[in-house]
Amino acid sequence: MHRILLLGTGGIAGHHVEEFAGIPGCSIVACVDQVPGRAAAFAAASKIGDFFESLEAAIAWGQFDAAINATPDGAHMATTLALVGAGKHVFCEKPLAPNHADALDMTQAAEAAGVINMVNLTYRNSPAIQEARRMVQAGAIGALRHVEASYRQSWLVSKSWGDWRVEDKWLWRLSSRHGSTGVLGDLWRRPGHRQPPRRSGDVSEGRGRSHRRLCAGRQ
Repeated sequence: MHRILLLGTGGIAGHHVEEFAGIPGCSIVACVDQVPGRAAAFAAASKIGDFFESLEAAIAWGQFDAAINATPDGAHMATTLALVGAGKHVFCEKPLAPNHADALDMTQAAEAAGVINMVNLTYRNSPAIQEARRMVQAGAIGALRHVEASYRQSWLVSKSWGDWRVEDKWLWRLSSRHGSTGVLGDLWRRPGHRQPPRRSGDVSEGRGRSHRRLCAGRQ
């Protein structure tokens, strides 16, 4: 059984619980959140056995093989390096880091430690991105001179999911004071990689498939 620590209990955490619950041989055994009371509440609601209010306490406990890093972007590097330093594999939410230098440090640390440090939900294997790449490489649309992208999110124009101007569950995506690198940081660095995408046939590398790959990689 692969024992997994969930670091961060924000909005994305519930999706990880659902996905890993459907993968044989994987179990989320503990969660961490530095906001007082949040880890305990999430553990109770999600039927997770242990919880901690600091990553240091969880690492000292140590009874896990890999960790899901679901912290805000700006915390990815420090928390991932701490986990890698403890010999734990890391499944990091996108983006890996706010900048190339930090991402490179994280990559080199994982390689030196001999552990996996992978990123969840990249668009490079999305069918739409794969098809766009194929069309450009084949010259089907002529010389590529301009790329235009639109950030269309319903929660930016409606308060039905809460107010993005004041609620921390949205501010991390839009406010630099809350660790956000903005729309470009959130989305563009995913399809905008220079390297050719790693392919899995011609199908989407969806969220569930990323979760299964982490557990497979732990074999």
